[in-house]
Amino acid sequence: MKTIEELTDTYLDYHRSKGKKLGYQSFLPLRTFTSFCVNKKKILYMSQKLVDEWCVKRPGETELSHNARAGCIRQFLRYTNSCGYTSLMLPALIQISSSKKVVSETELPLVKTFVSGMMDKYIFYLKTSNHLSRFTHKTLIRFNKYCASIEPDADILTDDIVNGWCGKRPFEQCKSRNLRIRPIRKFLKYTNKHGWTNVLIPENLPNEKSTYTPHGFNQGELNAFFHSTATIKLVGCQNELIFKLRRMQVPVYFRLLYSTGMRTNEARMLKCKDVDLTNGIINIAHTKGLDQHRVALHITMWNLLKQYNDAMERLMPGRKIFFPDRNDNFHGIAWHSNHFRNIWKTISNEPARAYDLRSFYAVTNINSWDYDGTEWFDKLLFLSHSMGHRRIESTCYYYQLVPLFFNQLEELTGQALHELLPNLTNFFDYEETN
Repeated sequence: MKTIEELTDTYLDYHRSKGKKLGYQSFLPLRTFTSFCVNKKKILYMSQKLVDEWCVKRPGETELSHNARAGCIRQFLRYTNSCGYTSLMLPALIQISSSKKVVSETELPLVKTFVSGMMDKYIFYLKTSNHLSRFTHKTLIRFNKYCASIEPDADILTDDIVNGWCGKRPFEQCKSRNLRIRPIRKFLKYTNKHGWTNVLIPENLPNEKSTYTPHGFNQGELNAFFHSTATIKLVGCQNELIFKLRRMQVPVYFRLLYSTGMRTNEARMLKCKDVDLTNGIINIAHTKGLDQHRVALHITMWNLLKQYNDAMERLMPGRKIFFPDRNDNFHGIAWHSNHFRNIWKTISNEPARAYDLRSFYAVTNINSWDYDGTEWFDKLLFLSHSMGHRRIESTCYYYQLVPLFFNQLEELTGQALHELLPNLTNFFDYEETN
């Protein structure tokens, strides 16, 4: 029978063997528990009494702190029980009562200003057309508050007020400024069109040309990446529902990007009603601009989504969001990028983004085409529509990532191909702003 110190060393060696770097703070509650047993209680061997005594909630300790401390011991006992070293009950976690819901500013009425009436109508228009993003809504609210603070007695929107808010701020990059004023530009175009205002639309500032080239994944990288998405482990004290959602959603989400070429925000913001699992069709409503489109699923992806949806219905019956967080809301904008970055850094040092799976989808399709006849242009149209491109010129960009076929097409079409290619300045800047 192993002593408590031996069990602790065995457990830490197990984590080291998995490649985890352990510092002083690593598993600090476990080290404290070991010291409590050996130094204070003078007991060398594990018992249920010791576990229960150490894991009891202490005076002044918050429920969250208690759960973090007890959660570390739970993971330790899971390991020792599974190895046959112990046969002890896991300490219970305290059920944390949900805090009072904080009302988001997007759910509150607008501050009364000379633009709030027009803004209410514009927000209603975006809601009814299912194109009101969180970013747009919050930006409109900020602009309305700015109007209330800068000209409280004004009764008309002027160019000076617009320029005061839309002007480039100190240390603000042109790209960030253009992104910030984008919802306001669209709002002003809407109000000018309806005759409610007569102001100049602020121009976008010129951006530096993007030098980023989408990563071209090889088969080894793809195999390693998708294997990693399917082997997510519970580390430390985590909310069990959050962990279950992560373990179920991450493998399916990234496989959906790889299989369909969808934009990352399009997949993240899918609702259950958008996914037709009877016919294998996805209706993409939350997309770039107002270009709704549909994507037909490959049979393997179709079957995977059916399995995922059945499992999710057992976990969260009646959910509305296809990839929900624990509150059945959309995940935040950084959700996919954080998961991709954490997995990718264990595979390669090359720069890559989740959005590059979309580029890879396009390039893989183009590589599979036969260029002996004219059918390639029909395939290009289908690819353009499935990827949600408003103009075929956008799809033509991907030919530059396929040098062999770019040269062949250039021979077939001459200068006409170059005329189709878009202005590539910031072409691959990630457009998600939800």
